[in-house]
Amino acid sequence: MRAAQHPLATIVLLVLGGLALWLIFAVWPDWLVGVVGPKKVFVTTIFNGVTLAGLYFLVASGFTLVFGLMRNVNLAHGSLYLLGAYVGYTVAEHTGWWIFGVIAGFASMAVAGVLMQVLIFRRMEGDDLRQTLVTIGLSIVAADLMLAIWSGVTYQFTVPASLDGAITLPIVTGLRSDGAAVFMKYPLYRLCVLATAALIGLGLWLLLNRTRVGMMIRAGVDNRAMLSASGVNVQLIFATVFAIGAGLAGFAGVVGGTALSIAPGEDVRYLLASLVVVIVGGMGSVTGAAIGAILVGLAEQIGLAYFPTYSVVLTFVIMVAVLAVRPQGILGRERGISVMSIADAGRRATVSGPFRSGTGAFALVTALLLAYPLVASSFFVFQIGAYSLILGMLALSLMVLAGYGGMVSLAQITVAGTAGYFVAILGVNAAAGSGLGWPWWVVVPTAILAAALLAGVIGAIAVRTAGIQMIMITLAIATAFFYFVNQNYAIFNGFNGFHGVVPPNAFGIAWRDPIAFYYLSLAVAAIFYGGVVYGARTPFGLSLQAIRDNPRRMRALGYNVSAHRIMAFFFAGLIAATAGVLLVWFNSQISPGAVSVAAAVNVLVIAVIGGMRHPIGPFLGAILFVLLENFAIDLIDRERFNTVIGIAFLLVVLLSPDGILGLIQRLRPRLAPEGWRAGLATHLTRPSRASGSSPSM
Repeated sequence: MRAAQHPLATIVLLVLGGLALWLIFAVWPDWLVGVVGPKKVFVTTIFNGVTLAGLYFLVASGFTLVFGLMRNVNLAHGSLYLLGAYVGYTVAEHTGWWIFGVIAGFASMAVAGVLMQVLIFRRMEGDDLRQTLVTIGLSIVAADLMLAIWSGVTYQFTVPASLDGAITLPIVTGLRSDGAAVFMKYPLYRLCVLATAALIGLGLWLLLNRTRVGMMIRAGVDNRAMLSASGVNVQLIFATVFAIGAGLAGFAGVVGGTALSIAPGEDVRYLLASLVVVIVGGMGSVTGAAIGAILVGLAEQIGLAYFPTYSVVLTFVIMVAVLAVRPQGILGRERGISVMSIADAGRRATVSGPFRSGTGAFALVTALLLAYPLVASSFFVFQIGAYSLILGMLALSLMVLAGYGGMVSLAQITVAGTAGYFVAILGVNAAAGSGLGWPWWVVVPTAILAAALLAGVIGAIAVRTAGIQMIMITLAIATAFFYFVNQNYAIFNGFNGFHGVVPPNAFGIAWRDPIAFYYLSLAVAAIFYGGVVYGARTPFGLSLQAIRDNPRRMRALGYNVSAHRIMAFFFAGLIAATAGVLLVWFNSQISPGAVSVAAAVNVLVIAVIGGMRHPIGPFLGAILFVLLENFAIDLIDRERFNTVIGIAFLLVVLLSPDGILGLIQRLRPRLAPEGWRAGLATHLTRPSRASGSSPSM
């Protein structure tokens, strides 16, 4: 009936199907081989892409089940994948049975998922951003502990004998000299992975759409109060769903570790894959996850086969193209996701800036910062003082977006890294013949402007979504950039990066000198701090805060909401880019590690620990972060720093969501002398000029 209604579409599908069959089963003519390459390479690439898509679907199906249906944001999903792989490997090695490893991987992560749902997500229902931050903290700690237990060794499962080896497929890849056909051979295990993914996908679809349990799950997402009133144990159902989602991650870890390998960093890789698959396919759609997995798997393998340096870019292009047409994904439903930013968490008791009224506190802090190099050693001036100011500026760029715009971006380190790479490539570095040698007064403005424009482009992509989806997209962008610079040797010198990138000698000053560099960093930080304070009170700043509070009303009043948000990304990009220039000078080098996912998360950690309700918060967080990074080794092994900072991050998110600033607000009345309290209260509770619920200066 439908075919009769759409004869043209039917003809097109038949032609495309016939063409695909011809490409796979026929012997290619020489001209096609000259264009595409040998048929064996092409067909093998397609099979690799489809089987890899099966693995990506196994991981992403659990993610989309938990997030898309239950609205729980679990960015520790990649950690569940890797931990399940490690547990499965350990069990398989001790028992000698691969299947026991599969069972252990699924069961252990299912239990971990139930614990996460009961202890974390159940207590934070509706607080999406807090859920995200807690799972980020858990992933930091989990990655460090897995490294401590299983070290940095790469492990490989032994494929079961019944699944090992290759089978011959009825696909002709060429002809022998005697005219006999050469048939393709392909690993049996990878085909089994694809079949397993198809069976699990079918099972999940039937569970959600054809069973009573699936009906209750969907009803609980839409109206859990009504479902609970009907006598259904909603929490039990949700715990079961979370167990299935987490168990699938552990199951995929064993399956993927058998097909490929297990090593530190795989958690980030498969988290990125899950993010992109879910973003492309659509939140909460199992079928969409399958489509997204196929697109991502094929893009990755075709890129690796034909243009390996830019394979990550191809995946990124697919994501951008889908977002441009359907921001909710191919099969996703358009849902209004209301996410409260960290700045919003304390709107009822807004923290005003301690320097707002130009009191003696401002003069005292200014004097201390200026005098600091006169009393501190070179180590403290450079490694503590200058580094804290640079990291504070990076976190400040995030605070501008989150505090005033309600947009949490994890791509600020990407902007900073872009500026750093521009400085290294356009200027002078120690890598032979890789620097263009332009003068610093051309290189620095060019690097900052280019990186800020990139921030605007990222903003144009990200603002098509909202809330947690924006975090996911910017995290995916940051991860893709890391893999891109790591693989690209022609431009970014790959894993090695660039070294010997030092600040210039200008105006008769050697800016590499610790004291000179500290004062340079202090001056730039002061300019941006003052600029943010002033900018928040301008018409643009007030409009941005109003858009954060009620974008629909501002749009109805005639404001271009998207344009304001993109401009906010651009202005925040200027701050991040300038910090990136200072950071590459501080380190005298830049490499992919400087733009890694860990570095992106560190910016968020600093901003959250300090507090994103006032521009001073990021600098407070940076000071604490740098002190822990340098002196935690006196208490524990330096290699366990990520565990320390992850635990500190979790404590702040759980106990003081508004960071150090919120903690100061609560403790100051108790610690301050009686005579100071009235004056301090005036400065700490004065409402913003935009509204009483906005971050104020």
